[in-house]
Order: sequence, then structure tokens, then C-alpha cells
Amino acid sequence: MNPIDRRALLKAMSGAALPTLGGFLPLAAGAQGRYPNKPITLIVPQPAGGDADAVCRTLQAKMQELLGQPVIIDNRGGAAGNIGTALGAKAAPDGYTVTFVNQGTMVFNPHLYPNPGFKLDQFEPVTQLASIDLVICANPGVPANTLKELLELARKEPGRFTYGTAGSGSANHMAGEMLKAMAKVDLTHVPYRGGGPAIVGTLGGETNLVLAFPLGALPHIRAGKLKALAVTGSKRSKALPNVPTVAESGVKGYEFASWFGLVVPKRTPQEVISRLNFAATGALKTPEISERLQSGMTEPVGSSPQDFGRLIAQESARWAKLIKQFNMKID
Repeated sequence: MNPIDRRALLKAMSGAALPTLGGFLPLAAGAQGRYPNKPITLIVPQPAGGDADAVCRTLQAKMQELLGQPVIIDNRGGAAGNIGTALGAKAAPDGYTVTFVNQGTMVFNPHLYPNPGFKLDQFEPVTQLASIDLVICANPGVPANTLKELLELARKEPGRFTYGTAGSGSANHMAGEMLKAMAKVDLTHVPYRGGGPAIVGTLGGETNLVLAFPLGALPHIRAGKLKALAVTGSKRSKALPNVPTVAESGVKGYEFASWFGLVVPKRTPQEVISRLNFAATGALKTPEISERLQSGMTEPVGSSPQDFGRLIAQESARWAKLIKQFNMKID
């Protein structure tokens, strides 16, 4: 950004009228002179090197520019995201601790764990960042080149094939359990402490399959180190046009799309939430960031806090029923 643009931005932040970004919330008047005046911590409840970490680091520089303060990423992996999310729930409601969340932490874990360490009503939504389909990948040594072939083998030898995920209760795990239930196959779940380690496990032959987020898996697919068997969404990906969907592979009605976003502790001032929403959605609208995410099969969203709150509530109700219907359990 050149000096003239920066002066204009700082003037807008100091209280001048600021237009909305494509319908998103504007900065709240009067809050800009007070917040932020020190670095902001972004808790990522997954290990460094995974897809969640990659998304946050993609947004980091632009958010720092728009906020005028450093955004420090704090990776707190473990317990399917419960450890980091619980830490975020207990933070001061001042906007200086923001938590990256996904379906696993916001929707699955409260219905899977007796006490995940936090409750949904301890958070305020900031924005849905993106939605993303998963890729079902196999180690090159697996004697199947399509998901249809793999499922046929799995039905003949129940329990033989293993699949790795980012952890029990993660989006990857739920997608896998949903596949098992709908395809009527017995696959053995192997939980890891994040998506990155799960991919490494399949690369090294510890597991036969991995249900992976694309940002981490695509480089290995393109290098021939992983075989892409299917994508979990409703349609094929532009990044992998020759890879069929799970539904096309014989599991009719199967569709799974993950999502993630940002939340802050309850009682965080609305003007602070508006400011964070402005920075996050502004970063997502930057062409280079949008293109980079889309190249990894990640669709930028950038919703209002209200819309993200409604999504969390709707998804929580939906998955409470599905978890019970498919008898999904923590390993």
C-alpha cells in the first residue's frame, strides 16, 4: 500500500465514514481510536503446517495491514481442537484474542464429547471465512485407483483399510464416519493430532487412506505421492476435474462440505467485532488471497457475524441428528 492509501485508511479508521465492503459491516464509529492498540493473538486449535494454519497465515499479512497491529498466530493443537478452543473461550473479551474455528469445534465436538472444555454460548461469531470440500486420498500402494474400487475391496475385507484424519471429532473424521455408514463398509479410523500429520501418515504408509483438506494434499497429489480417489462435495473440483465425487463413486446422496471462521469471547464489544469482521472480510476480498484460496479448493465467504451465527446454529442442530442417526462415536 502506498503512503497516500495508508493515510486515507488511517483517516477512515479514526472515525470518518467508511463504506461497506460488498455488504459487510462497516467499522463502528468511535471504536477505531481505542482498538486495536497492541498485537492480536489468533489461536489456531490445530498444529502448524496443517490447512487451518495455512489459511490463517494466508490472511495474516493483510489483516495486520487493515488492523494496524501485528496478528500473532498461536497454534494450540490437540483433542480435536478442544484445547485451543477452550483457551479462546476463557480469554478476556477485549478483541485481543481471536479463535479460528471449524465444524469440528463448533458443531461436532459439543455433541461428541461430554465436556469439550467450552460451550457455544461462550463465543460471539465474527465471520465465516470459507467453505471447503475434502479429498479422499490413498497411498500409492493401495490396490485401488478410484473410491468405487476401494469400497468394493473394503466390503470383501472388513477392517483391512485404515483412514487417517486430523483427530477424533474433526471434520475429516465425521466425513469418514458418514462415508462408512452410507457406503456400508468397515474402515478403521486412525486419529492424528492434525491434518498435516494425518497426510504424513498416509504418505509413509502408516494408513491406507487420508480424508484431507486440499491445501495440504494437493501438492502431494500433483507430485504423484498420493492418489486422489474422490472429493466429498456436490460437484467436481476445478483443481481436480478428473476426480469424481463420492456420490459419483456409488454412494448416492453423499455430500460433505466443511467450513471455518473466526470467533471471539462472549461480551466482546460489537464495535470490536465489526472491526475484526472488516479486517477478515477485507483480506478475503483481496484478489491474490482469493485466488490463492480457490486454487486450493477453498471458497472464500466473508459473512457478517449474524450470518455466521445462524450457520453455526443450523449446523449444530443438523449434526446433532446425524451423529445420533449414524451412531458416530469418539474412538
